[in-house]
Parts: sequence; structure tokens; C-alpha cells
Amino acid sequence: MRAKYAYLKRIISSYFLHYNSSNLKFWHTTLRVNVISEEHRKSLHAYPQNYEDKVGLITTLDEQGVIMLDYKGDLGLQYNPNAIAQLALGYYDKVLSGEDCKADFLTQAAFFLDHGRLVEDDVLLWEYTFPFEMRNYLTSPWRSALAQGQGISVCLRAYQFSNDDRYLHAAHKAFNSFKYLAHRHPGGVLNDFRGYVWLEEYIVEPPNHVLNGLVWALWGIRDYALFFNDPYARELWDSCVRTLIDNLRYYDLGFWTSYDLVKFNGSGQPTMPSSIYYQKLHVVQMQAMYALTGEDVFRRFAERWNGQLHNPIYRVLSQAWKIYFKLKWF
Repeated sequence: MRAKYAYLKRIISSYFLHYNSSNLKFWHTTLRVNVISEEHRKSLHAYPQNYEDKVGLITTLDEQGVIMLDYKGDLGLQYNPNAIAQLALGYYDKVLSGEDCKADFLTQAAFFLDHGRLVEDDVLLWEYTFPFEMRNYLTSPWRSALAQGQGISVCLRAYQFSNDDRYLHAAHKAFNSFKYLAHRHPGGVLNDFRGYVWLEEYIVEPPNHVLNGLVWALWGIRDYALFFNDPYARELWDSCVRTLIDNLRYYDLGFWTSYDLVKFNGSGQPTMPSSIYYQKLHVVQMQAMYALTGEDVFRRFAERWNGQLHNPIYRVLSQAWKIYFKLKWF
């Protein structure tokens, strides 16, 4: 009960009392896809999603100028590898549009040189060093395919700007996490549930297959495959695209999307509907996947989920369900 009280207190502070200074202000920005030309589908250029609107939102920085998010409550200021990567990529977007932001990009990118932990088999982890409430309570430190993938995307672009070999070494070692199953290796982030290859945002048992985390992690694998022409990375990309194609229908609730996928894991856990933000994100991610692959299934789900998003009745029903879920199960 004490843990639930602390969680609700922090959520109320972040959502209602101190929104403009909380971590939510960083996440809830405009969501849009970068233009991906045929040429850029074959090379490392713009990241599939645009993050320019995240630049300048967070003013809490460490001594090196790296952002720290304020989670309020007992957590306070924390490094979030995912957020740092997205801010770096936001600066990268600005560089591509002609602005002088290389130094700002490299300031954030340097985090991925200074804050990793090396575990067995030369796996470099960019971990979250604070606890987090998920279906299972995540104790610090915890690893994530999402952080690994987006960190790799930043490191490869940082090397393009700096020619600093340390970024290549970091990318190589971080990519090693995508070679191991999470339940068999202390640095692994893969799952082979139901014969598919999953990239797990949260390493929990039973697995919950968070959709947005899988897609963001997958874009890092794509960047690695393109940059190094790596056959294993290409095979992993193909396998995970197949995972998405075959399983997207299970994230569709008929009128909204689910945040994750637990119906097959035997746990009896309830379905978690997406927030409005994550519904929007799922649409943008499907649009980007269609641009990257040309697979029509991604276009169809993007259009379907966007239609759900703009149905006012569906929005009310989904968020009422979401609130009930949070109050009962978190």
C-alpha cells in the first residue's frame, strides 16, 4: 500500500501539480515522421522519427550539460538513456535542417561513452539507475532494448560528426546485447516467445512485448545493419519485422491499441490500453515502418489506429479504461 501511495503521489505531481517541470513535458511533444527518401532508406541519415520539438524543453542538466528528467516524488532527477538519445537525435534533426547544433548533439551523445556498464561477453549496457513501476516492479539498475537501440543510433551518428572511434566501440559492444536472450544472459534483451524474435523494452517474466519499445529498438538495429553492412543485424531486422507483421493485429483492441501484449503469456494479466500519447506514437511508428519497408500492413494499421485516435467516443472509453487499469493494477 505504501508503494502504491508513493506512485500515485508522484503521478499526481507530474500530471497535475508540476507538469511543466516534470518528465512528462519532455515526452508529450509533437509526434511526426522524418521524410525518408529511397536513397536514405539505404544509408544512415535522418532518424525515422523527428525529435526537434524536444530541444529546449528540459533545463535540468548535469555538469557536462546532459539532461536529467525530474520524476518528482522520491525519484527526483534521473538520467534516462532513452530521453538523452531522443534529445541528441533532436539536435541531429536540427543539424540536417541547417542549424549549428553539432556541439549540442555531441554533448548529449557523450553520455553513451561515459555511463555504460560492461557485463559478460563484452556487452555494454546503458541502464536505468532508478526503480520503475511496470507490471512487475523494476529494481535498479534495469536494462532495456529501447535504450540499447536508440543509444546505438546516436553513437553511429556521433561518429559521423566526430570521427571518434570510441563511438564505434560503444555501438559494437552495445549491439552485443541483441545477441542474447534476456532470460539466459545478464546483458541480453531478446525474447523468443512463440517462435518469434522480440526486442523487450522491459525485461520481465512473463514477457510483455511493449510495442513502442520494440519498434524504437528495431530502428537501432537497422542503423547498425546499414552502417556496418552486418549480416546478423540484417537478419535480426528481418526477423523482427516479421514479428511485427504477424502480431500487430493482437495489439488492436477493436477501438484502440494496447500498450503491450500479454494475452499469450499465460499470466492472466489484464490488457493495458494505451494512453492518448502512445496511441499517437503507435500511428507515427507504423507510418515510419511503412516508409522504411514498403510493407502495406504498416500503412493499414497506421490508418486504422489514426481513425481510432480521432474518434471522440473511443478516446473517452479508452482513457476511462486506462485510469481504471492504473488504479487497480499499479
